[in-house]
Amino acid sequence: MSEKVRTGIYISEDLLRECDEYLSKNDGSRSELIESALRFYLATRKIKDKSEVLVPELAECIAAASDEGITKISKGLFRYAVEVEMLIALLAETFEVSKNHLKDVRREAVNNVRRTRGKVNLDDLIMRNEREGIVDNDDSPI
Repeated sequence: MSEKVRTGIYISEDLLRECDEYLSKNDGSRSELIESALRFYLATRKIKDKSEVLVPELAECIAAASDEGITKISKGLFRYAVEVEMLIALLAETFEVSKNHLKDVRREAVNNVRRTRGKVNLDDLIMRNEREGIVDNDDSPI
């Protein structure tokens, strides 16, 4: 830390009063407050002077991170869609379902996803179906 130098400054009464009000609620002295404020101001000026370089660099970093995240999400959604497609194909081969029943199931599924904000749980659906008498769970293996 460098040696401190005593100097005098002229400051408006309003600003000095505001500084004193701040200091009455926080620890420190006028000198410390003014020194901190000057350091902050000068650092801000340096950043502003360098912003022509920093802002584009920062934008490139953000874009690269965003692209990487989008790629990971897209790959995950693709894998999920493959699994869903497999389940749909197996169910279509196994069960005969009328178009009207399919519409009803789809409408209920959309409502459930909206209501639960996408946190649909298979266990909850099975329990609901048991309560409504749609299925009977006799604990037999699937």
